[in-house]
Amino acid sequence: MLSKYDALLSGVREYDNYWSDVAITDAIAFLETFSGEDWAALGIMAEERPRLWQSACAQALSEATNTACSVALLLRLLRIGDDDVTVAVLDSINALTSYGLDVSRYATQLHSAIAQARANAGAAVSCMLDALDEKLPPA
Repeated sequence: MLSKYDALLSGVREYDNYWSDVAITDAIAFLETFSGEDWAALGIMAEERPRLWQSACAQALSEATNTACSVALLLRLLRIGDDDVTVAVLDSINALTSYGLDVSRYATQLHSAIAQARANAGAAVSCMLDALDEKLPPA
């Protein structure tokens, strides 16, 4: 399944309605079948893939039920430092916190990423960053 997931994300294009309307659901379904080994391999693979792949991966992780693996991979993607990937990661973490996931132990790292993302954020991204920031304990 990991190779199918990789191929699906490799097909994502900039401003891709097919991804957001259809393919993300397939990606989430693939994630649901992953073993521990698949998650470990995905973590390594994710660091080597292009920005669009990484952003799509972050988006799919917001819906995976294995939240421990999802958060670990999201934090790994956050360290890449790409602005678009960072926003996708923070958006997914915001979604996970909306479902009740506690990420308070990562508050310092998330506050730092939020501050960096604000530099280039438009209105919609700023609203998402504000929402996530409010869910975290003070730095």
